[in-house]
Amino acid sequence: MKRFALLCALTLSSVVLAQEAAAADEAPDLKNARELATKYLTAVKAKKWADAKKLLHPKTVDAIAERKKRMGKEDHPMAPWYHEKVDYYLKDFKVGGARQGPTASTVVVEATEDNYQVEDKGVAEGEKATYLVGKKDGKWFLVDKKRGEDFTNDSIKLGYKGWFDKIEKVEEAPATE
Repeated sequence: MKRFALLCALTLSSVVLAQEAAAADEAPDLKNARELATKYLTAVKAKKWADAKKLLHPKTVDAIAERKKRMGKEDHPMAPWYHEKVDYYLKDFKVGGARQGPTASTVVVEATEDNYQVEDKGVAEGEKATYLVGKKDGKWFLVDKKRGEDFTNDSIKLGYKGWFDKIEKVEEAPATE
């Protein structure tokens, strides 16, 4: 029985080490995306709209402007300055995990948010939010937000064509003997 327990412990520690090594390979982009989301949410919480807007993807800025032109209002998930007066505003947040998107230039970042509900005059705590972060022209930007749901790889590939840098896959050269 002791041998079995020791074998299980060794196997599990090997699996954990392999997962940590794999995570270390992905860490820079995931870390950058989490840091960008934190910077953005800090600006939103402080209602520093100019600072928050600087972190938005250029096509997101265009989409917000298009909605304002078409509908007369900036009703977009990445326009918190609009929602502040009529719906909700950010009181606190916690950035969680991040995962690689379907391309090397996309990352999905999870967060939980405490939002003050204007109509209800109360705080809704722990609301799930997911942010799409993407690289365009070598720079990371906040692209979009979903409340209470997640971005799927297919939704990113189909819904944001042409938004991100195309990073070519590097094919390994055949081994020579």
